[in-house]
Amino acid sequence: MKKILFLFLAVALVACSSEQGYTLKFNLEEMAGKQLLLQQSIPGELITLDSVMLDSTGFGEINGSIDAPEMLYVSVSGVRGGLPVFVDNYDYSISGSMRDPVIEVEAGPQLEYDAYKDGAQEFNDKQQAISDQYRAAAAEGAEKEVLDVIVEKYYALEDEKAVYDSTFIAGNPSSVVSAFLIRSKAHRLSADELETWLATLDESLHSSSYYVQSNEDLEKMRRVEIGADFTDITLPDPDGNEVSLSSLTGNGVVLIDFWAAWCGPCRRANPGVVALYNEFHEKGFDIFGVSLDNTKEAWLKAIEDDGLVWTQVSDIKGWQSAGAGLYAVKSIPHTVLIDKDGKIIAKNLSEDELKEKLTELLGE
Repeated sequence: MKKILFLFLAVALVACSSEQGYTLKFNLEEMAGKQLLLQQSIPGELITLDSVMLDSTGFGEINGSIDAPEMLYVSVSGVRGGLPVFVDNYDYSISGSMRDPVIEVEAGPQLEYDAYKDGAQEFNDKQQAISDQYRAAAAEGAEKEVLDVIVEKYYALEDEKAVYDSTFIAGNPSSVVSAFLIRSKAHRLSADELETWLATLDESLHSSSYYVQSNEDLEKMRRVEIGADFTDITLPDPDGNEVSLSSLTGNGVVLIDFWAAWCGPCRRANPGVVALYNEFHEKGFDIFGVSLDNTKEAWLKAIEDDGLVWTQVSDIKGWQSAGAGLYAVKSIPHTVLIDKDGKIIAKNLSEDELKEKLTELLGE
């Protein structure tokens, strides 16, 4: 009887927790008098759900309710970046500083996320050091070969971190944190890798938005994986005319180049792409540029500045680009190579790899 009563009380407590919603209590002296925003991340943007103006001592709180646990972000109004908080219907205390916060909660996914972060911190610190090294080298005008070595170090560390992530996920198959981690890393995974990671999650997470979105990405990735027929894209060119990818395919080799004026790596890669276009265009090589820009002015200026003479299209929707959605693009630059038969034969080749492939297909 005691066991039954205890179970009833436990269920009742959970129900009360859900009904009472969440409270975020802030004690951030350095943020006194500033407005904090509680934001939700969707592809390409942050949506403000609520806000609070902290008092002269840095105190304030935000109250609400949430249907399912979700990673939300606390940011200072007018300042980029935010503090991630895995919110569920519990009371949270956030103190210390925005740079080094102390987040206290009695239960819920934040505790699991904290455990994950503790193990991941070493990787994050090393990645930050490599990123700083890359920025410093780029600012000093380092050669591409030097920058490529730094990038290789970064990706090697990514591989090590992926092992840590997969171990955490395998050990926590029922945790929404695991589904969140898979979602946040989906853009770095192949279709096979993403499918394998999703298969490790407990069925109880299949209704999670993180699982649903990742599974939708997987379906898109399968439709445009190597060996599949290309998926057509139709978007406006700089003059506003609708142009389709299919208008270029069937006569030679076509590279879909997803890029943007604001994308530093894209702009640095453009001179090499221009050189390959000039070398192989007459032999049957063409390019279909799909911009993820947010303003037409920036897009057109980048086309002119970088000398991009091939077909360019964009719906000026940034990460909401219809073309990027069709090809499950999660990071740029992103390239897809299509052969004369309309088959996808490669993705994200380096400049040297692309030249080698074009030489193989079109001759010296």
